[in-house]
Amino acid sequence: MFVLALHATSAAWSAVAQPPLFPLQQLAPGVYAVLGDTGRGSEGRANAGFIVTPQGVVVVDAEGSPRDGATLLRTIRTVTPQPIRWLVLTHHHPDHHFGAIVFRKAGAKVIAHPDTRTLQSEAGPDAAMIDWIRVVGLDAMRGFEYANTPDRPVTGTDTLRMGGRTIVLIHPGPAHTPGDLMVWLPQDRVLFAGDLLIEDGVTMLVDGQSPALLSALDKIDSLHPRVAVPGHGALPVDPAALVQRTGEYVRGLRADMKRAVEQGIPMRRAMAEMPPADSARPVSLNSRKRRNAVRVYLEMEREVMGLGQDST
Repeated sequence: MFVLALHATSAAWSAVAQPPLFPLQQLAPGVYAVLGDTGRGSEGRANAGFIVTPQGVVVVDAEGSPRDGATLLRTIRTVTPQPIRWLVLTHHHPDHHFGAIVFRKAGAKVIAHPDTRTLQSEAGPDAAMIDWIRVVGLDAMRGFEYANTPDRPVTGTDTLRMGGRTIVLIHPGPAHTPGDLMVWLPQDRVLFAGDLLIEDGVTMLVDGQSPALLSALDKIDSLHPRVAVPGHGALPVDPAALVQRTGEYVRGLRADMKRAVEQGIPMRRAMAEMPPADSARPVSLNSRKRRNAVRVYLEMEREVMGLGQDST
């Protein structure tokens, strides 16, 4: 496995100014969201979070590079000196787990779904890492190692009880990716949704399936979260409204693509009225909408032909 070595002396490295801490928002006693970028949809730095208990800290997602992972750890340390016991990964996209090595080295064990398949990983882990360097830069990735293999795999529902807290881990199906997890705190009614929710309501389906996403949204709705932390962007004032808006988008896209398939309209024509994808911005709003349309059109072809869902 490729390891990106740190080519600098310790003295030189320590002399480099550390990035500023990430903004925090307390969601409940001992429960914090670490806020990413707002107003940028999936293109901004991801949200993360952590839960402080008398027996240690549970971190939710690790950010997208060792540099950001280290900044996340420093941010946590402004709140608590408790040891980091667990790192929960909501899925296996680089922007959520490429900082995991920082928490492994801090002593954390990883909770994640064992299915790590994504489009980024199709060419192999080294290619995914090299592609991600083009996004975040070499300096951000110094010291990188893969650290997303779970010590505690979750493929259904699991409950972590620690320091008087109950933390429920839910695999909602292959909604955004095959390896999605949600983190639910029933006592506080706080949900860390990962990329099942995005601030603009346009969740990506390229690595998931639209029926599974709709099912996941129904599950979120049934929990009635007081606070829902999306994978990217601002925390919604009304979580139920964001869930509803996301569901309406997905159901509308499914209806449009199914109608096109039933009428024999080729995919290119079905997408002709959509805004073009943004060049070199694969997760911009326009790009997400077009990529989702391709995915759902193919789903509808299989559905209309009675072939069932693709396994990926």
